[in-house]
Amino acid sequence: FTGKPVDGYLANRIVGTRALCGALEQAQEK
Repeated sequence: FTGKPVDGYLANRIVGTRALCGALEQAQEK
């Protein structure tokens, strides 16, 4: 078993979460 697919999934999830938080922050500022 290799952790590459899992690492990629977690990385994408972290990036998606940061993007989502950024969008929410921008929405609250407006």
